Order: sequence, then C-alpha cells, then structure tokens
Amino acid sequence: MLVRIPHPGEVWKARPRRSKKKSAVLKKLEKYLVDEQGEPIKKLCRLWDDQKQALSYKEIRQAVLRGELDEDVFMEFTQDYSAFVDKEFSAVWMKALSAGAMAQPALLQLDKFYFETEAPGAAQWIASRGASFVTRSSEVQREAIRALLAQKMTEGHTVDELARLIRPCIGLTAQQSAATVRYYETVLTSIKDNHPRMKAEAARTKALESASRYAEKAHKYRAATIAQTELAFSFNQGADLGIRQAQHDGLLGPMVKMWCTSGDDAVCDVCAALDGTIVGMDETFEYTGRLLFTGQKMLPPAHPRCGCTVEYVEQPADYWQKGHR
Repeated sequence: MLVRIPHPGEVWKARPRRSKKKSAVLKKLEKYLVDEQGEPIKKLCRLWDDQKQALSYKEIRQAVLRGELDEDVFMEFTQDYSAFVDKEFSAVWMKALSAGAMAQPALLQLDKFYFETEAPGAAQWIASRGASFVTRSSEVQREAIRALLAQKMTEGHTVDELARLIRPCIGLTAQQSAATVRYYETVLTSIKDNHPRMKAEAARTKALESASRYAEKAHKYRAATIAQTELAFSFNQGADLGIRQAQHDGLLGPMVKMWCTSGDDAVCDVCAALDGTIVGMDETFEYTGRLLFTGQKMLPPAHPRCGCTVEYVEQPADYWQKGHR
C-alpha cells in the first residue's frame, strides 16, 4: 500500500469512511480489549476496596467536622497508587505494548523483528505513564473527597450521615460521588414518602444501602473506563515503539500512520472525522476535546473508552528524492 507521505507539520485527511471493512489492526485491538480488560478492572476495584477499608469511620467523621481530610491520608492514597502501578499495572502496560507492536502488518512481515520489551523506549514510557497515572489518580481522589466535604454537602446532611456516605465513594470521581449522594437523597425521599411511619434512622440505613450499591456500580464503570483507555493507549504506543525499533534496526524505511476506526455508527463524531487521516510519524492528529495524556494527539485514544488505532504504512526509501508531494 502506497500513500503520500505528508510534509512536516502537514496533515493530509482522507474522506471519512463509514460502514467500511475493519482493518486487521483494529480487529486485533478490539479483541485485545475484550480479552484483557477484565483483569485490570478487578485490580482497580480491589485497590479501591482496600482504600475504603483502610479509612476508619472515626477518621471520616473527624474530616466531616473539620471540613477536610488529614493530609497524611492523602499521602497514603498516593502511596497506594504508586505501589499499585509497580506491582499491578506496569505488567498490564508492558503486555499491551507488546501486543500492539505485534499487531502491525508492517512488523509481522519482518522475519528478523521481535519487540524488545527491555529496550529503553518501552521502559521509559512505562515509567512516565506510571508517574502520570499516580499523579492524576491522586488528584481525582483528592477532588472527590473535597467535594464531599464542601460546605453545601455538610450543610445538607448530618455529620454521621455524610460520614457514612463518604466511604462508599472512595475511588470515585467528584462527579460520580456527587451522583451517589443525589441518588441517596432521592431514595431517602422516596422511602419517607412511601413509608411515612418508618423511623428516620431506618430510612437512612436503607437509603445508604441503596447508595452503596449505586457506588459499587460506579466503581465498576470507572474501572472499565480506565482499563479500556489505558489498554488502548499502551497498545497503540507499543505499535509506535515497535515501528521505531524496526526503523532503528534498518528493517523499515520511512513510515506514515493512518487513523483507523470501525467506521460504523457507534463511532463518535471526533473519531469519525479522523478516520483515514494520514500524518507523518512525528506529526499529530488534530482534534478538539479534553486531553488525557501528555503527547496524546500523536496516537489514539482521543477520549476515554476510545477504541481507535493507527496503521503504519511504509514508503519507498527514495520517496522524497523522487519529488512526491
């Protein structure tokens, strides 16, 4: 396959393709996500369960009274995420890097190529991604707890009530935590309306049980979002690292990368517009939206739960010399 290689800084965009045949690379990514995301989901939920159990009711109640959680607890959360990355997630990323590299047709056709997991590029990427993951996860944890301890929350609930609501929310985002509190309030109102003779404490207990189940579902949803996004990110990064390793070894010449989506109606507008876009190896794909990672626009994912990938296509070594534009 021969495509025109873009000039540095140039983005060449093919017409978005809808209802097209999926590329082999995309099929491999989709299968990888289905096969592999179960384990990181379990690991994340287990981490948050451990954090919930480690935080005593007394600590939470004191935090509600003060309006802030002790800084030592936040430091412990950060240490939890750091240990989690070292013991659990680094291996997940490394496995996905290898899978992404060996999913590229340009690399599969090379008899002498194998993806070097011990190469500096792979190790450096995992170290950098791990540091960013720990920082961002800790920030989200802090934002969520502070939102639950904000004045509008403490004024609308008793100390004991809010203290009992906070623990199930450990590990959720601020938005998910707020939604859990709203769900609790809705259930409590419904119980009071339908069972006016029920004691207040019994009504709050039932509402809290419902809210805890709601929070558990939110934890699973968030874990699935993180797992799919991280797997897709590392899968695509592995392809990029693999291509660069092969180029370094003289096994591949100039390459371009092409954004690939499934092309069906499930694809979001952002990714549909990117489908078929071709840029140089060191160029970015341009689109709008909140950035998730440093250097994110170099490769998919474009957003949480994005299932897009890129396909690398080799160009003739003398492509530039022949004056192709």
